[in-house]
Amino acid sequence: MTNFIYAAVLLLLALLGIVARKTYYYLPIRELKRRAAKHDPVAAQLYRAAAYGNSLRGLLWLYTGLTSAASIVLLARLLPVWASLLIVGPLLWVAFSLIPATRTTRPGIFLTKLITPPVVWLLNYLHPLLSRGADTVQKRYTAGDHTKLFEREDLLDLIKRQHHQPDSRISDEELEIVSRALSFDDHRISDIMIPRKRIKTVMADDTVGPILIDEVHKSGQDYALVRESRKGPFVGTLAFKQLDLQSSGKVRDIMEPTVYYLHENDPLSQALHAFFVTNHPLFMVIDNFEEYIGVLTIENVLSQLLGHVPGDDFDQYADISLVAARYAKPDKPQKPADEEPQSEAESQKSDQTPVKTDDEVVE
Repeated sequence: MTNFIYAAVLLLLALLGIVARKTYYYLPIRELKRRAAKHDPVAAQLYRAAAYGNSLRGLLWLYTGLTSAASIVLLARLLPVWASLLIVGPLLWVAFSLIPATRTTRPGIFLTKLITPPVVWLLNYLHPLLSRGADTVQKRYTAGDHTKLFEREDLLDLIKRQHHQPDSRISDEELEIVSRALSFDDHRISDIMIPRKRIKTVMADDTVGPILIDEVHKSGQDYALVRESRKGPFVGTLAFKQLDLQSSGKVRDIMEPTVYYLHENDPLSQALHAFFVTNHPLFMVIDNFEEYIGVLTIENVLSQLLGHVPGDDFDQYADISLVAARYAKPDKPQKPADEEPQSEAESQKSDQTPVKTDDEVVE
């Protein structure tokens, strides 16, 4: 009877080792270290042992192997072979298949925290020996970590899953940018261009004034195209931001005289290359017959790549004072001259007023 109790205790200890191994490695060591640095009590306790890396893994395997082997030997002496198999078989399935595949539990975390101090004490002495053996086994017999990613669709699927991961600290905006970047070249210029019917066309000899400015503004676009005549070729572009109440003269005097072209079937990466080479924000889009069918702006491309053009509404980049003022620290409020100074006791009391820090509000 005593041997049977010993065998049962050894089996429970073996299961405890497997539970501890699952708990120590339920998070990558890098994430465990981050949480420990942020004063997470569970992560801080577990990281003490997990920081030993392969030494901890070797110690747990050694512990689990010895306890489970000893329990099986005791059971084989007490019971018939068939009875031992009926007991050991399901236990091995629970230990090496079911438990590692389940989530971490509060009892498992509690027990792992409980055994961490003696585990750390052992590792402090056994680390040099265990690390050599564990490193050798890992190099020769352990398969390398595989990302399980083979194609771009696998990465896109991973990003979708990351959206629904409860403890993810990657914002939806960042995930959206990554997803858009991966599928960026799936789109053609014709997918995002502004069609010609929405673009205002003006003549090069038109007079710049309130009427023309109002017409360009009502078009809702940042640019107008300039023709030499109503059916003539395009000779330039006119940016709405260049127009104000003081603008005068002819359109040809203030227009951008160079016109650049892209094909409707070009990928968006080609558009980015064209923007980089020409440093021009607007391209006319043509088809196979050299017919004008729309325009493409750098804002269209960035919106497709990022979801939106980043930044606030600030546009006064030509004003050095306004640019510097965006990051200027506000002046500290001066103490009114008629305010009576605090006594020394009151000053000390105010200095000792408790302030809730970020660490106190983090659970």
